[in-house]
Amino acid sequence: MDLNAQWGAIKHRLQDEMDTRDVMIWFKDTELIHLAGGKAVVQVANAYYADWIRDNYLGALSRAIQQVAGGSAEVMFSFADDPTADLMMKREPTMDDHLVDDEPEPDHARVAPVAPKAAARSVARRALGAGLNASMTFSSFVVGPCNQFAHAAAEAVADSPASHYNPLFIYGSTGLGKTHLMHAIGHHIQARDPKARVVYVTAENFMNEMINSIRFKRTEDFRTKYRENATVLLVDDIQFLSGRERTQEEFFHTFNALQNSGRQIVLTSDVEPSHIKALEPRLRTRFEGGLIADTQPPDRETLLAILGQKCEQAGFYAPPDLAEAIANTVHGNVRELEGIINRISALKRLYHEPLTLEFARRHMPKLFSGPKVKVTVPAIIEAVARFHNIRAADITGKKRTRTLTRPRHMAMYLARHHTQLSFPELGREFGGRDHSTIQHGCRKIQAQLDADPDTRYALQLIEQSLSLPQR
Repeated sequence: MDLNAQWGAIKHRLQDEMDTRDVMIWFKDTELIHLAGGKAVVQVANAYYADWIRDNYLGALSRAIQQVAGGSAEVMFSFADDPTADLMMKREPTMDDHLVDDEPEPDHARVAPVAPKAAARSVARRALGAGLNASMTFSSFVVGPCNQFAHAAAEAVADSPASHYNPLFIYGSTGLGKTHLMHAIGHHIQARDPKARVVYVTAENFMNEMINSIRFKRTEDFRTKYRENATVLLVDDIQFLSGRERTQEEFFHTFNALQNSGRQIVLTSDVEPSHIKALEPRLRTRFEGGLIADTQPPDRETLLAILGQKCEQAGFYAPPDLAEAIANTVHGNVRELEGIINRISALKRLYHEPLTLEFARRHMPKLFSGPKVKVTVPAIIEAVARFHNIRAADITGKKRTRTLTRPRHMAMYLARHHTQLSFPELGREFGGRDHSTIQHGCRKIQAQLDADPDTRYALQLIEQSLSLPQR
């Protein structure tokens, strides 16, 4: 068995101990370049991957190698341009390699042993400290007409931070790739400039950090982190600053400090700056002073391309009829698509059956039983009102009594899950409310579902009255 076949068998064994998606992410661009003499050398993309695999999957990898090779081996990692490499390992000739003893070692085969290396760990710490998701890179982003402009803008910022568009403001509905592009920018900048200090944070976490810094008298540390240390600041869901006057004040000064010193800022939001309510005009004008790019729901072809890539990452192939059926259930929401693929992947591992549309329909009947019933927000509001013996106008009205708040939240939750409307669009359906009010109502019901069986049962009865699929 040659090295390629051995590595294929080892990765197959890894799926017995690891999630298939993790194997696809962390071992996708890897290669076994040596397995002999009690040593196994795995070539990876860079020091960050070597460090992450060593810290998280070394045990599983060692066991998989032992099962395939028939004996234990010390695992080592090789990667190009390793500044810490102090070993040059001469590969031993094997029948597979057909090497001779005096054949020169390839330039890339500089080996990083399993023992910790300071520089390798610093690379990993920078990426993890920045809060970046390792799977969200430009190479894993599927480009289509729906996101082509936002993708091009993100690549331009990643290639030349603070040179073109500062800030870059990306907006769009949930699950359309805004966060993916933001993380991809961070990864690309760190890969090009190891000295870059990329900081990723959600607006909510920024606010929480600020509150804690005030509480524990550490405001200087907080300001140093964001105003002085960060060379690139990535802030997700900036719409959550809505109405937070003290947080907006702090972010205003942070924004100015970074922009005035030529450092890049990237922001994402569900809506464009002009639609973020209760946002200070001085922040709105700054958000609009760079480049604003939107992401739209993917068209059919792009959605199927995304589906194919996600299935590949999960370690399986979806036949065309199954892919079409999955695409029919998500209506462009990539996050929902990922959830379905994860469920199918788990079922495939559990039952060990050929993956077909019939298999999916048998094990996920609620999802694949047929086309989704189309329902309107007014119909949902009417059904919730009828269930609680109140008027539909009470749900969309301004009264905030306890007897009305819970039904109103339930209607918001059902409307979010059974229509394709964005939060701002739902806000208009519910009497002109702000999008953050709809998000708050959905979160309240979601938090009650596990703790309160009555809430779950009530939702099921309302869904049944509307002939909607139940969760």
